[in-house]
Amino acid sequence: MFGSIVLEVATGMIVCFGSVALISSSVQEAAASMFRLRARTLLTGVTQLLNGHSLVLDIYNHALVNPRGDGRADSLAKLSMKLAPSYIAPVNFARALVDVLSGGRVAFANLRPMLEAISDAQIRSCLCGMYDRAAGDAAAFEKQLADWFDSAMDRISGAYKRHAQFLAFVFALAISITFNIDACHVLTQLWTMSAAGLFHLPVPSSTPGVNDALSALGQLPIGWGAPPVWSVNVLYAVAGWLITASSSLFGAPFWFGLLGKVTNLRGAGGKPNAA
Repeated sequence: MFGSIVLEVATGMIVCFGSVALISSSVQEAAASMFRLRARTLLTGVTQLLNGHSLVLDIYNHALVNPRGDGRADSLAKLSMKLAPSYIAPVNFARALVDVLSGGRVAFANLRPMLEAISDAQIRSCLCGMYDRAAGDAAAFEKQLADWFDSAMDRISGAYKRHAQFLAFVFALAISITFNIDACHVLTQLWTMSAAGLFHLPVPSSTPGVNDALSALGQLPIGWGAPPVWSVNVLYAVAGWLITASSSLFGAPFWFGLLGKVTNLRGAGGKPNAA
């Protein structure tokens, strides 16, 4: 295909790894949507931010934070996760918190007694400090609250990404075992096929879908043939499965971006013969 065994084998491995990464990430996203993992992670983050204070429930009952909810939940356990938000704008969190603290009736200038009444010492100290630094400026107080929330959500976002990566790895490992996508075996077979001129893998587009990925995998030397011998071959296969699953951690965009660079190496055709 490229006139180079190394490039052909590299292309095959990249397509293999990219396809597994794409399929596993798609399954992970489907699971995240089905089980509302983003909304649950956000709720956990807000709960941790406010140390589990009852303010969490009041904020989630506020229309600025949870516009799809009815605002009638009397406990976090009764919050509908189907309606709970997956994202909260920092300014909406700040304004909702001010509304909850003031009860919608207390003027901002008289808000400090409400802050001093908060039972959690850490949250009370934090909010009172922000209020004093705002020096009577409601907008400045809301800005501090929004920044506080935003910095906390950065850490929660990092935790969610690590969780998502772990799930993608688990799904990739399950796919590797189910279809016997052994990176070591695939590499060996691709090298043999390429050397014999039998390797003609159709290169997918740079932004393939799941169907394209499955089609590409169907052209590779994967799947279950004869059962492996329960000795060194099994350890060899386990290592290959783990390598394939680990490749998913780089993400499909990385592999298919790399695929474009590899295919462009010979995009101008073969070198002309010397005169």
